[in-house]
Amino acid sequence: MNINTIKVSRLRRLFIFTGLGLLLLGVGCSLKTKEEVKLKSVSVPADEMISIPWNEGWSVAISVTPGIPVELRGSDEVMYEISGDTSFLCVESEGKLERMSKGGTSKNAGDRFYWNPFFGDSQVQPADIRTSWIRIVRKQEGYTTGLVLIKILSSPGKTVNGGGGGTFKADIIASLEFPGQDGAYQTISDQKLKELEATYTN
Repeated sequence: MNINTIKVSRLRRLFIFTGLGLLLLGVGCSLKTKEEVKLKSVSVPADEMISIPWNEGWSVAISVTPGIPVELRGSDEVMYEISGDTSFLCVESEGKLERMSKGGTSKNAGDRFYWNPFFGDSQVQPADIRTSWIRIVRKQEGYTTGLVLIKILSSPGKTVNGGGGGTFKADIIASLEFPGQDGAYQTISDQKLKELEATYTN
């Protein structure tokens, strides 16, 4: 075997080993990427993000509030995105109640809204209202950092004040925080949030 043949053989082996090395590196990077996009969440007390000041069995006929009240908590830079049964949600504006959809579903920490499926529709009856859901997503610097899921159910019978008829009460099903990783916020898609939400609502 002459010298040129030996050189060509060595070069071929070098190219093969280099190609295998790059392939393994690509697989490693791909696995790392999959690990990085995995959603990390921890349960936290709901009052870090919201409060429900009055939740003792709300009725449109006998109640001290215009709906089940929900207050959003946090510092000035915190924003919230509200979704779910938003057609049932109302806010106070200039001393009067209006549907949340009129002013948008993005709210600031410190804002309050109400769950009231009867507002603006006198034809709706308590028996018409089944399970209702509210999804509250906390945003900081444009990133999703928290999630609260509220389930509202009707219950027949009397209110705490002794009145008759169906009443409604809110239950906090999930209160989650998405902690930062390596000093940065997680990038969480709406699809990821929906998948997470489904584990609590299905």
